[in-house]
Amino acid sequence: MFKRKKFKYTELSPRDRIRKLIEEFVEPEMTKLGFKLLKSELTFKRKIGEFTQEIHFSKNRWNFGNTVVSFWIILSVKSNFYVKWHEKTYGFKPMNEFVDSWYDNDIKTWNSKFWDGGHYDLTKFDNVKLMTDLTKNILNIGVPILNKISDWESAADYLFKEERWIHAAKIFDFYIISNQPRKAIETQTLIEKYFKELDIKDVPKERFEEIQIRKDYLQQYL
Repeated sequence: MFKRKKFKYTELSPRDRIRKLIEEFVEPEMTKLGFKLLKSELTFKRKIGEFTQEIHFSKNRWNFGNTVVSFWIILSVKSNFYVKWHEKTYGFKPMNEFVDSWYDNDIKTWNSKFWDGGHYDLTKFDNVKLMTDLTKNILNIGVPILNKISDWESAADYLFKEERWIHAAKIFDFYIISNQPRKAIETQTLIEKYFKELDIKDVPKERFEEIQIRKDYLQQYL
């Protein structure tokens, strides 16, 4: 005999249903780790030193009744310290306060049989099994990734290893903040060489401008 799928809180609106399940399954575990679920949005937030870690549940704009109730996860690490450091060091603020961010379906190890086109849909899968699986992914994969880049040198190492060249300026800055000028110089040189080997049309001029600013800054270390 096949067991019937268990669907919970079907009388609620999609937004309230998602929040109710998050409060029941995810929040107790996240609270133990010092995360707080915001009242204003479906986001867990935790401050770690100079970093703010966030896990956001993004709702599908097409959610409707019990026809579609889907969402996905966005993980991010931000730093207001970096914004202030950047402004003090270069005289202007960075483009944003992000150290890095990811969608759950962009994380290779974040595999789930409860995905439906990269989303979690509460109308298609047993809600208890789905939320249990999701909680495990957040705890075993999501939080460790957030912790990994909540350290300046580790964050720079991660961005460089993953070849996130669009963040070349941040890689340099994070090494400088962590007092690793040698790594800052070496990685910046390699990334600039890589950009120059590409068709110039494929690289936004802002990347070269950012590199030049860092090269000027590097003079004090040469």
